[in-house]
Amino acid sequence: MSSSETSKLLFIYALTPLHPGAGRISVPSPVDLPIQRDEFGFPTIWSSSLKGVLRSSFQLKASSVQDDVNRVVEETFVRAVFGPEPASPEVSEYSSSFSLLDARLLIIPARSLKGIWIYLTSPHLLTYYKTYLEIAAIYSPQLKGQLERLDSLIKNVEQKFHNKGLNADRFAFVSDEECILKGEKGSLVILNEEEFYAEVFKDLTDIWGMLPEDIERRSIAIVSDNSAKNLVKKSLIIQPRIRLNYESKTVERGGLWDEEYLPQRTLLVTLAYAKTPKQSINNIAKKVAQKVLGEQYGETKLEEIIKVATEKIGTLTADKTLQKLSEQKFAILGGKETIGKGIVKLIWC
Repeated sequence: MSSSETSKLLFIYALTPLHPGAGRISVPSPVDLPIQRDEFGFPTIWSSSLKGVLRSSFQLKASSVQDDVNRVVEETFVRAVFGPEPASPEVSEYSSSFSLLDARLLIIPARSLKGIWIYLTSPHLLTYYKTYLEIAAIYSPQLKGQLERLDSLIKNVEQKFHNKGLNADRFAFVSDEECILKGEKGSLVILNEEEFYAEVFKDLTDIWGMLPEDIERRSIAIVSDNSAKNLVKKSLIIQPRIRLNYESKTVERGGLWDEEYLPQRTLLVTLAYAKTPKQSINNIAKKVAQKVLGEQYGETKLEEIIKVATEKIGTLTADKTLQKLSEQKFAILGGKETIGKGIVKLIWC
């Protein structure tokens, strides 16, 4: 594979409830402001939302730099990696050298009658991760072993559900006995107030070897894909919001609505892909310098700043791009940070 392109897995770990909003919908719905969903109805974060958040973070850093040369360096990185500013004259001149796929749900907390909560997943959700691993392994051969283990785990779980026949949707395989209740019906696990027959499948603990160490360890339950959609929906938080008229202390017209959130500790996964920019870094640096410093300096001084900045950037390789992007360890997705929502940890692997 050419060294001009590379990729990394990016895990998004919710440190607070998360609202990647889909906007207010016009059709009748129990929730006024739902979260984004994929084509199968599972929660997701669209790549456009993710890329916008990353761009904003790096643009904010660049705008706060005081040194002229470093300001041009950081602004040039933003333009070269994320593309020209929307609606700017340069839009048709070059494109972004960085891509993100939609972030897919991997594991989500579910209420448990024993142990308060555990992680929930399904073969379908694990297959999302497998798809991204297949791509990442092309650029990072060391991931092939992890891909093979995940593929084997998915096949073994699917076979176990197949063996249950018509009862498959009433079974859950769990990583350990910490969440299991013993009773007259046998071993049970209660997930989001729904009762499932439980069997320990210790191979599920292998999932932790395929995930970053930053993720809080808990019991894991895997249910059939038929059961997963409803259980995932029950894990979501629906929070009523209200906007008051401060003078009358009454609800303003249209000031009562519901918002949907992914719960804290939800884990999603996406794939980041970078390539060496085709456009000239020197040309981008010139336009950046003229825009942010043009009113301060004459042509000679600008050329000097551009020369130093371009030399400092050097060749913006794909590896260098992802290395710098991976310095971003936290982000705020979907806003709502002023009410303690939307804070996520970004884990690049």
